[in-house]
Amino acid sequence: YIRHAFPYWNRSSGRDHVWYMPGEKQTCDVPPEILSTSIVLGHWGGRKGFTSFVTDCVDPAKDIVVPPITPIQHDLQVFESRLAGPMRRADRRPRFERNGTLLLFAGGIMSFGASQDRMRKGGVDTSDKQARLQRQSEAERCAEPERILDRRCRGQYSMGVRAAIWRQRMWQDPDMKIVSSGIPNYLETAATARFCLHTEGNSWGTRLIDQMAIECIPVIVNDGMVFPYANLLSYPEFSLHFSKRSVPDLPRLLRNVSSAAQAALRAGIRRYKRGFIWFRPDGLAYEYTLAALGERLVSYLKLANTTVRGRRRRSSRATGHRPRGGWLRRSGQWGS
Repeated sequence: YIRHAFPYWNRSSGRDHVWYMPGEKQTCDVPPEILSTSIVLGHWGGRKGFTSFVTDCVDPAKDIVVPPITPIQHDLQVFESRLAGPMRRADRRPRFERNGTLLLFAGGIMSFGASQDRMRKGGVDTSDKQARLQRQSEAERCAEPERILDRRCRGQYSMGVRAAIWRQRMWQDPDMKIVSSGIPNYLETAATARFCLHTEGNSWGTRLIDQMAIECIPVIVNDGMVFPYANLLSYPEFSLHFSKRSVPDLPRLLRNVSSAAQAALRAGIRRYKRGFIWFRPDGLAYEYTLAALGERLVSYLKLANTTVRGRRRRSSRATGHRPRGGWLRRSGQWGS
């Protein structure tokens, strides 16, 4: 219908069209005619070609991942009552040192239900719960750190990363706070923690956004994912990224990050954190999204000019004269 009713799609085969898919993994539900050519904005970042699993559909050469709105900034009123205060207090801190727990994570391990619906009122798991999760994680093949390209694990909750964390018994480490559900004082604990764990859940995950707001260094553990504003931001400036394969070494790796390196990462967080928040006046996510789209436009125009020049050279060699230029019509390719 679009091809027959409107001229705009056929002009570029959809390459200059932008589609916004706000659902968790709905980017991958876009019809292939659109997904293969248009710019798709969404919250999911499973990288196209990483595996053949259906949720690995995001093309980093053209698509854009943008941050989601987290439960504690669900709407403006909730944002103002819960997250805005801690975010602004973090802004006012003159120094970046933290003396709290080495690594914080509070959320579902094997499933989403524990994340929101069963908050641990005391802030800790019972010993029975810990032992039960240990048995489950040891029985789960996707909790094996080397299982990265297994298609079944790509569809598993958290791709098995959270289960791998639990399997390594990090919940027993006295320097870490790993809880299998939400905790009442999460923001207060995160405000003093040195590092905060971010992994996928059912979707790309929301913790990174809250961690950026309160300046807890994100420790991102995943593989084959496109990050928000990946075409704009250099994530090593404000976060640590590890493969699932590195999970057994994670405690050692984090303890080896110097105080100076931590301070530099937090300075990067303060530089970019407003891009992960949508609500004004604190947030600049809308502006960052426009900037990411602008970068795509520049890449598109560079490709168009390169293609036109190539066609001119080929035509000149074949005919002995230089033809007039024109707009890129049907190259079918994006720069990488």
